[in-house]
Order: sequence, then C-alpha cells, then structure tokens
Amino acid sequence: MNFSVVIPCYNAEAWIESTLASVAAQTLSALDVIVVDDGSGDRSLSLLQTNATVTQLLQTPNLGPAEARNAGIAAAMGDWVAFLDADDAWKPDHLARIAALVGGGEDVVYLAAAEHYSINVNRVVSVSDNGPIDRPTGGMDHDRYFSLYLNHGLLEMSSMALRRDRLQAVGGFNSDFRGAEDLELMLRVVHGQTWAYDPVPSSIYRCNNPASYSRQARQRDGISLSAKFRALLAHQEGYGIPEAMFWDYAPTLMSKAISQCTAEGRDRVQGLVGPYLSSQQRLLFAIAGRLPGVYCLVNDAKNRLRGQQYRPRKVVAIGAGMSEAGCSML
Repeated sequence: MNFSVVIPCYNAEAWIESTLASVAAQTLSALDVIVVDDGSGDRSLSLLQTNATVTQLLQTPNLGPAEARNAGIAAAMGDWVAFLDADDAWKPDHLARIAALVGGGEDVVYLAAAEHYSINVNRVVSVSDNGPIDRPTGGMDHDRYFSLYLNHGLLEMSSMALRRDRLQAVGGFNSDFRGAEDLELMLRVVHGQTWAYDPVPSSIYRCNNPASYSRQARQRDGISLSAKFRALLAHQEGYGIPEAMFWDYAPTLMSKAISQCTAEGRDRVQGLVGPYLSSQQRLLFAIAGRLPGVYCLVNDAKNRLRGQQYRPRKVVAIGAGMSEAGCSML
C-alpha cells in the first residue's frame, strides 16, 4: 500500500513550509508529494520550487480547490490519495494509521478526526465529534456515513484518503459544487462501497484563517453558499434524503444569503430554496432583502448572545493541553 499526497495551494506562504514539514516527518513515507499551486499571488510558488519534500509541482490558473485537486489526482502514482490543505498539518503517524486500518481491505475511503487550531487564540479549540465511533472501524456502508455526517459532521478534508482507482471511476471533484465539493465527492465515492473511520485525531486543521479556500469560497453571488444544499438535492434519491430536511435547511440558508450575498446572490438562493419556504418565511425574507442592514444587526445581536459555537465539534477548554506536539507543528 502506498500513498500520493495531494496539496492544493493558494496564497499559503505563511503555512506551506510547516505543512510540508509535517509530510516529511511521517513515519510511513509517501510515494509522491504533489503540490498544485493554484495561481498564488504571494511567495508560495517560490517556496515550493525550493522545497525538497515536493516531488511534483503543478500550476493551475486559479481554478479553485476542486480543479487543483483534480490536477493532483491525475498526476498521482499511489494506490491511495491522501489530501492535505496547504494551511493544515499532519501528525507523524497519520499515513501509518491509514495503512493500519485500510491496508489489504475493501474500503474505498478513510476518514479521521482532527484537532482544530484557531489562529485567533493560538491554541486547539475543538476536536471532531466522532459520535458513537470510539475505536478505528472499517467496513461501514454509505447509509452509515450519511447518518454520521448529518449528526456529527464527519468530514475533515485534511484527514481524508481515497483509493485512486475509485477517485478516477467517479471523475474526481466537481467544481460546480465549490464550497461543498468535498461533501459532494464523498457522497459519490462512498455510495455502494464501504469506508473506514479513525476517531484518533492525526491531522490539525487551522481555523479562522482569512486566506483559506473555505473563507474565499463564501462568494457574494450565492453560488458557493448554496453548494451544500445543491449537493444534497443532487443525491436525494441515492441517500433517501427526506423532503423535511430541505424544509429545515432552507430558512437557514436564506438567512445567510441575506447577510452575505448581493441582491443578485440573494435572488439566486431564493430561486433554489423558495419551494422549501413557508409563505410566512418568504414574506419575512422579502422584507429582510429590502432591509439587509437591519436584519444583519438583529442577527449579530442574537449570535453574540449565543456565544462562540464549534458544533459539531467538541470544545477543548483552555489549559486542557490537547496536543502540545500537534500545536508545535504549526
């Protein structure tokens, strides 16, 4: 069993060297390390050109993470492709843990928990919510995955590894779902197959990074904002997703559109979720769309009263000492 590491990189000069150092420190070495610079405008490319850990350096013209990862997949030589974002890091046993759990088996996807390191407060603030999985487990089906995703958010991109042949069979990432391309891919890859999960965190996700892909994906045109809703609609039949889920999700999505999108973006989201809004909700959002500033002030006040939310993650208290070794890698 061998691994190709695929790292999409966009304006990650502050992080990319420590990210690659975590790859070089793996107790099980990767077959190849492919970094795809997606049109960075900072020093990322020059740093990558002199980094000995990189075995293949590709360039794409700022097409976004889906196409950058697809370029990496096309160049990969390993049996498995392990993904790592340019601002995240792995603990030294990450690849070894994958091999121990899925080596020689039939699973097509490996997922694991992650520690979430906040740049704002310089510490681990939360870890993945593993739900009922308390030990490394394989052979789970796609219905189990979807249930665990809905209830516990099991989807950490920098902890994900997939069989390369399965990735090729489903066509890789779909850039039409930018903002939820990881979920949409997972739903396609795992359907009709089995997968494995490790509840022990072996990756470190930097949250609150203003330059991250996920932050940049919050486009005001409403396309990225609606990506998860569209992904669920696209896979409604295959996963038996009930209509009630869309009715529950639609008001939340419309509320975010009022707060984050242009008028055109709000109209785009309204066109998508409108069939899942009650007449009262449609009236409320029509008024809010005319007074978005007032609506945002009210929403901000409500959010401040709720306090910081890390769900579906498990919050790590100050002084808990969750991963000094992990933090030092950052």
